[in-house]
Amino acid sequence: MKALPRKITDKGFRPDGRNWPLIVSFMIDCGGSTKSSTGTALAVEAARRGYRGLYLDLDANRSGSRVLGYDDTALEGRPTVADLVVGKATLDEVAVPARVRIGPGYKENAFETIPNLRLLPASRDLSGADTTIAVGSYGDWFVNLMHNYEGDDEVLWADFPAKYGKLPYSVARMMDESDALIPSVRADPKDLKLVPDLFTELEDIRAKNAGNRFVPGRPTVSHMVLTSTPTASYTEALPQRAIDLAENLYGHLLLPYVRYSAEAKKIYESDCPIEYLAPHSYPAEDYRKIVTALGFERRPAA
Repeated sequence: MKALPRKITDKGFRPDGRNWPLIVSFMIDCGGSTKSSTGTALAVEAARRGYRGLYLDLDANRSGSRVLGYDDTALEGRPTVADLVVGKATLDEVAVPARVRIGPGYKENAFETIPNLRLLPASRDLSGADTTIAVGSYGDWFVNLMHNYEGDDEVLWADFPAKYGKLPYSVARMMDESDALIPSVRADPKDLKLVPDLFTELEDIRAKNAGNRFVPGRPTVSHMVLTSTPTASYTEALPQRAIDLAENLYGHLLLPYVRYSAEAKKIYESDCPIEYLAPHSYPAEDYRKIVTALGFERRPAA
């Protein structure tokens, strides 16, 4: 029997009385691991339940930004997270309302706003962020951003790139045990074999920040999401072997499984989160279970 994961909201949305929001991040060095699929699904569902969120897209591939309504054309001329890193724009100048396309073109009536959720969009420039941070001494950009935070967001959802480096490090060092660092991986033994590398990376971050009074420096894996798991019609042996492996090694971290569905792949074709694209699909149902398991109960309508 799986242990019940710790709920991320148990200590509130300002852990230990700090001024910046609870951080929920999706991190693992694995391309196509479903980080953005899971991140956008959970952020959207939590927002629909009444929790004010800020989605930070740190990936130069911009998957999360597109799913939340902003492709390269929509972002033309707008500041992005790359500008936030180097101090060329403020958080509120970069943030845009998350949205869903409902019509052609780019005028306001072509989109429906997702309530309670803003996006800090990524750009191609983030592909060189590690070099920019190293050469320009921008390693504390996120530290300063959070210490000077004055907004009312309750959750900051951080979508990391599929690699470890200075950009992920600059954000992860502002997390502690009260935050939630969640690897989202496909039900594939090959992907699960990358999880130990994540634990090693986090140990390194904690070691480098030990005794630093300006940062928590204790990012901790608190949960794990396993996606593309078997269904009555999807019965391949490989996903089941992955489940057996995950339960053996990480059973105390596992959240409800996200079952396989071809609909989940369409979120990138349609630039639309699963809850809006296919609300009755297996993944949409399962992500709602995860949001509940994490402690985000639906709030009464105002």
